[in-house]
Amino acid sequence: MRNLFNFIIRNSHWLVAILLVAFSFYLVFTHNSYQRSVYMTSANSVTGWFYTASENVTSFLLLKKSNQELLLRNAVLERELFALRTDAENIETGDSLQVDAFAEDTVGTLQFDFIPAKVVNLSFSGHNNFITLNRGAAHGIKPDMGVISQTGVVGVVSNVSANFAVVIPVINPKFRLSAKLKNSANYGSISWDGKNIRQAQLQELPKHEIFHEGDTVLTSFSRIFPKNLIIGYVSETGLSGDDNFNTFNIHLATDFYTLQDVLVINDLYYEEQKALEEIVQK
Repeated sequence: MRNLFNFIIRNSHWLVAILLVAFSFYLVFTHNSYQRSVYMTSANSVTGWFYTASENVTSFLLLKKSNQELLLRNAVLERELFALRTDAENIETGDSLQVDAFAEDTVGTLQFDFIPAKVVNLSFSGHNNFITLNRGAAHGIKPDMGVISQTGVVGVVSNVSANFAVVIPVINPKFRLSAKLKNSANYGSISWDGKNIRQAQLQELPKHEIFHEGDTVLTSFSRIFPKNLIIGYVSETGLSGDDNFNTFNIHLATDFYTLQDVLVINDLYYEEQKALEEIVQK
């Protein structure tokens, strides 16, 4: 307490000066309308800037949480979409048992679940491209699971650890996927020639296949991906090594330059189908 009094006594002239200046400003702004209006305008501007800056900081801090909630919601919507699409196909084929099940509850027909993940590394050096995700075995991810973005197919999980997964993307020569043109019954194969990161090739389609620039390319028969997922769009006719088949260059729906969030597909029937098919191959 003595030190506080000594400090006040030593700096009393400064304290008196500050009080007099503050009182002078009070008199000026209280008894002069023009100065008072300038003060109010300036004070409102400063206050508005402060609140805006505070809101921006708060929004930035909450962005990560909001983005995670959005990914979870997208996973739920994708799951419901595939359930409804499957039931709709069953109704169109006249399956009365599935019609009854659809009328009662669509949850029982779920085959695909979706695990949201974030991209933590992308390697586009050379041809051996890969993507690393921040989810692994501890989150239910296994090798051979398909990976999609909000716009199209991304790739297939190759290796996993407890908390990370490595994905072989479409833009890797090792990637192969059965595909077809929308509204077509003919199936081909998707591959990448290593030249353009935004473009892949749809091969082995019959010469009589009718196509137009911009036609949608979808997944067909695959143990990893559901049918009718968007892969890309026909951009032009490519070079074919066989005179009986066409090759199309397709513009990939997924932009790997800006890829940040993905969904990993968990096929609940995958192991059952795989085990059954392996028995036939023995």
